[in-house]
Amino acid sequence: MPTPPPLVTVPYVSAAAFQAHPTYLDLDDLRVDVDDPAAQTAELENLLLMSSQWAADTAMQPLHAHVFTQRTRARTDRQGNLKFHLDHTPYLSLVQVGYGYSPTALTVMNSPTVWEQDNNLTIPLGQGGGSWSGSLQFGFPAGVELWVQAVCVAGFVATRLTADTTAGALTLTVDDPTGILPGAQYRIWEPGAEETVTVSPAWTPPAISVPPTAPAPAAVTLATPTRFAHTSGHDFSGMPANLRLAVVNYNISQLMRPDTAAEDSYPDTHLASRTRQTDPRKDGSGLVAEAERIINSYWRVR
Repeated sequence: MPTPPPLVTVPYVSAAAFQAHPTYLDLDDLRVDVDDPAAQTAELENLLLMSSQWAADTAMQPLHAHVFTQRTRARTDRQGNLKFHLDHTPYLSLVQVGYGYSPTALTVMNSPTVWEQDNNLTIPLGQGGGSWSGSLQFGFPAGVELWVQAVCVAGFVATRLTADTTAGALTLTVDDPTGILPGAQYRIWEPGAEETVTVSPAWTPPAISVPPTAPAPAAVTLATPTRFAHTSGHDFSGMPANLRLAVVNYNISQLMRPDTAAEDSYPDTHLASRTRQTDPRKDGSGLVAEAERIINSYWRVR
């Protein structure tokens, strides 16, 4: 059976980060007749999850770091290197690759050496992954078309802190370590305590099983101490700032109240109500258009 695409289960932008954005929106009455601030925040998280899913759907691929299996046909070059294009971007790591003349008899290599360029992968087949299991073949195949199954990690890290820390911390605990790489930089989007941190080059990411299982929280060691204290629940992200802005813009457009001309989400469009057809402003539709323009740079390219 084909592997279903990963769903967005955690908003790319937290409620706290969205609330800190200068939207000037009333966010205290998202659930009518509910006075509990936690319930209002939870509903905002739901809306941000929907906006994040919209961003992923618009890009035609999950934008958060995720494990996925790609099945394809690919050719080896004259040196016996297997080459194929990875469907999801950006590439982060290759967990496992299997190849063979038949999809039911694949030679499997775990954590193989790989050269990545523009999301094109080149994998030397003679790197100790076991002897070639194809029929009538000695050594490794060259210049042939093979069935390929690759388990890869792609996308941008978009997770949350799961423990409070003091300033000067050298370890951060995150909800999902998928895609976090040693030596890479990530942003903590905590209002008033934003900072960029670098993962220690000596940190070892948790092993990814095949087939993948649900990720568990993990402690990430940093190269240098944090500048600020941090609170659980805030974004730990490798997602570009403009991609986060696309989610914010779209979410703002969905929250603009449709009951007044001043806050019409889609004035002068087929989405506008009749009582607001004459409103010349295009605030809501302009925000959606800008979000789409940003996401255009992150479209899936086959």
